[in-house]
Amino acid sequence: MPSQQHSGERPEDIPFTEASWLPSAHARKAFLPEAEEHARRIIDTVVAVWPSGSGLEIPLGTAATVALLPHADPRAPGTARLLASLRPADLVTVMRHMWTHLWFRHPFLVERAGLLHLWLDSVSEQTAAEVTELVHLLFRDGLLELGADPDRRLATDLLGRLMQKLRGREAKSGRGAFHTPDVIADFGAAMLNVGAAGDRQIGEPAAGSGNMWRAEAAHLRRLGKDPADHEWIGVEIAPLSAAVLAANALLWGLGDGVVIACADALTRNSGLTQAYEERDRAIARRNALAQHFTDK
Repeated sequence: MPSQQHSGERPEDIPFTEASWLPSAHARKAFLPEAEEHARRIIDTVVAVWPSGSGLEIPLGTAATVALLPHADPRAPGTARLLASLRPADLVTVMRHMWTHLWFRHPFLVERAGLLHLWLDSVSEQTAAEVTELVHLLFRDGLLELGADPDRRLATDLLGRLMQKLRGREAKSGRGAFHTPDVIADFGAAMLNVGAAGDRQIGEPAAGSGNMWRAEAAHLRRLGKDPADHEWIGVEIAPLSAAVLAANALLWGLGDGVVIACADALTRNSGLTQAYEERDRAIARRNALAQHFTDK
């Protein structure tokens, strides 16, 4: 375990120093493998470290939080050694504040991703320690660098693949979910020539974790277009998959034109009307709170 305590000292007596065991941001970036291998390394780390039978929200949420840290604070890769030196309770607080910061920018997506971060509101000492160990390993494996690099984070559906791997380990993969392989998603986006005809609405009736969205967003970037200029509409029946889809929409920079319904796309009511209403309410809550702080 990377973090250490000084024997015989109380935590509050230990001096605050950078985590020297963690390579510098420059070194981590210099030795990153290609994107596919990078994602596999991160997934293998989470699966190896996190105990089975303990639920999926916490390891998935921890990975999502680390990947999104550069979105909340572009300096995050450079301050990783300071973050890694925090005590578990303080690190959990930083993680919670990161989601709050993102909520002010993208309230609907953060609320839809709730399963990945609401657990941070009440964390036991043991869980905080386990999360801290995992965060340290994810720092070491360069997840901050992946989150900070638009091309690298769009190269593969890291969170979706991690969710599939964790589900398979828990013998729950027989629930009908299927993760579209990256190569098939990329080929499909290229064949459809997404965005070439000026279509600004991209829909996915059984979105899963959004690997098709990822491929389409990557294709748009190759065409010199901004994925955030499009409207992304998705329906996903599994709440955890919908949460991962929302986190991916943040990670992939899809903007605020994203609507995700947690519903069954095969029924007459796809849930999209409710999702649009939920998005409007989330934005209204954010605007009201922002106005409250402005008026103070």
